[in-house]
Amino acid sequence: METFDNTPFQQNQDIIQPVLENLSNFYRLWIKYVSCSGTYVITPINKQQCNFCRLIRNHPVGYQRCRETARRCVYLDPHRHHLFPCHAGLYVLAVPLQGERGPIGALATGEIRIDDGTVDTGEVLQKVADLGLNRERLSRYYEEVPVKKREEILLLGETLYAISNCFIRLGSAQAKVRQAEIEKALLESELRALSSQINPHFLFNALNTIQMFSYLEGARKTPDIINALSNLLRARLSVNDLLTSLRDELEAVNSLLFIQKTRFEDRLQVVIDIPDALLDARVPALSLQSLVENALIHGLEPYEGIGRLELQAEVRGRDLIFHVRDNGVGMTPEELAKITGRLNRKEIFEEAGEIGMANVQKRCLALFGEGYGIRIKSEKNRGTEVTIRIPFTTGDGRRNEDFIGR
Repeated sequence: METFDNTPFQQNQDIIQPVLENLSNFYRLWIKYVSCSGTYVITPINKQQCNFCRLIRNHPVGYQRCRETARRCVYLDPHRHHLFPCHAGLYVLAVPLQGERGPIGALATGEIRIDDGTVDTGEVLQKVADLGLNRERLSRYYEEVPVKKREEILLLGETLYAISNCFIRLGSAQAKVRQAEIEKALLESELRALSSQINPHFLFNALNTIQMFSYLEGARKTPDIINALSNLLRARLSVNDLLTSLRDELEAVNSLLFIQKTRFEDRLQVVIDIPDALLDARVPALSLQSLVENALIHGLEPYEGIGRLELQAEVRGRDLIFHVRDNGVGMTPEELAKITGRLNRKEIFEEAGEIGMANVQKRCLALFGEGYGIRIKSEKNRGTEVTIRIPFTTGDGRRNEDFIGR
């Protein structure tokens, strides 16, 4: 099952939002995109849900029933639109959405009274009587619900079905483009690896030998540094997947920081604030290493005072966001604009994929699409903050529902 975050509706939300907005205003209905879990993901900005539905959804049991109705919209026959009564007696128009791997949500509009004389106010109030809501308010709010002719709603259903097909086809085309970009990046990576091939077993054996002799000769710090270097090289030379666990990425980051703290001596303070609950999250391989290394080399190495580096992670909505901050030399507005422009250019896919911010940005855009990747804030002599936003997924490729909706 695909989640909202890898569907054409997330990738093109800036396009579909005004489409739903205009249709909602024209039909005086609340048209929304519903996720597979029954959550309203894209809703009209300038139009609110009707008072009748809002009153019912404010009740815990009513909310769950509304959510189950929304979930039902997702799993109907995806080859047509559907009109059916909800648990509270109003009608729901639903267009189920089908991706390549299964349901990806639905376009739906509720809050409809059909002008066919089949349902009266008393029958509707009886359906929600067990919620114990104010009957007079419910009756008044029910009379406010727009009354539509069945033919008008069915015509809207055909329109939504056509719109959904357009976006699904657009998403399929975009996915093929991204896949081609990923394959090209992988081919370039394989070519670079071939031209600068190194035997990992020889390297690790040599480092182990050096570590053993330094220990026998009484060098106290050298074995630890060599061990950290071995761990770091092992992480970089054994990358087989585009994504790795945050746990493994942090292990490599800590090895990098151990080596750099030895070199910086007392000039470097490091703060890592990442909850253990996030350690199973999937992140682009070598991404945090690259950003931390960039902060050390370009931000703190030229800095004459006590350097401070912070690595923080947070969950925001359905995304995982990392912040890498330093109090180093920073950048002028011109320098920042140059780097930001380079990151935002689509030609970045044609550049050599060195391990660095450009490479991390390229992989984020190829893997996750627009809206993800790197953002930079910096002031000269005030430091730099690099933020990377990625979808929050765990080892099985699905959302971590423990955090969504908090």
